[in-house]
Amino acid sequence: MKKLLFLSTALSLFITSCSSDDNSAKDSSVLPKTITYTYPPETEKAIEIGLVKYDGNKINSIIGANKRTLFTYTDNLITKQEVYEKDRQGKEFKSKEAFYNYKSGKLDTKISNTSDVLNPDWVYTQKTVYTHSSTELISYVTYSINNETKVETKTIEGTLTYENGNLVKRAGNIWSYVYEYDTKSNPLKNILGLDLLLDEIREIGKNNVVKIINKPSPTSNPAIFLRDYTYDDKNYPTKNRSYSNGGNVEFDIEYTY
Repeated sequence: MKKLLFLSTALSLFITSCSSDDNSAKDSSVLPKTITYTYPPETEKAIEIGLVKYDGNKINSIIGANKRTLFTYTDNLITKQEVYEKDRQGKEFKSKEAFYNYKSGKLDTKISNTSDVLNPDWVYTQKTVYTHSSTELISYVTYSINNETKVETKTIEGTLTYENGNLVKRAGNIWSYVYEYDTKSNPLKNILGLDLLLDEIREIGKNNVVKIINKPSPTSNPAIFLRDYTYDDKNYPTKNRSYSNGGNVEFDIEYTY
């Protein structure tokens, strides 16, 4: 809130400050209640609806017909994520489990265990170590871990570049993704701690991705993916349509708040 420096202007400053604070409070309370994916008729998938539950601004779960995701916090930091899916017989199995460790409030390591619907008992373990050179530049190294010998093998090295709270580039040794954004509010931006997971949630930021440029190698032609949005009166998206590199509709995402 602005400091009240002069008695003669105290009232006007107070009104302005409180109005600003109220708007900020209203903005921070905007959270998606449902997230619905709709796929083109020619794909096997049709509609997936996720119901999102919270404790204040902390996300507890996303529940769908065939998938549920659970989040665990330690204080205000997300320290665990669990994903459960159903196999073809309708039996639930844990498809992913991720543990997040922090240093000075920043993501330091992530360990994830994933399995496949065709072989739920098989588990693939990865560890990612992050180095924060600045708030704008973060490097990471990912290792695969042999669950029997515990031997770690380096698989990926890369960097994450941020501007104004948005991930603008992911780059590896030869490949890169560049992201362009609108100026509207990201539907997930008010979920506490979600942005600290970095590229775990690929498109979490302050704003919404409108263009993705992917170059598999420095000499390859870029693949370009576009997004269109419909916004509500608070400048939050109510619908997001994603297009493939060929211009075909990949899926729609709809949000209710």
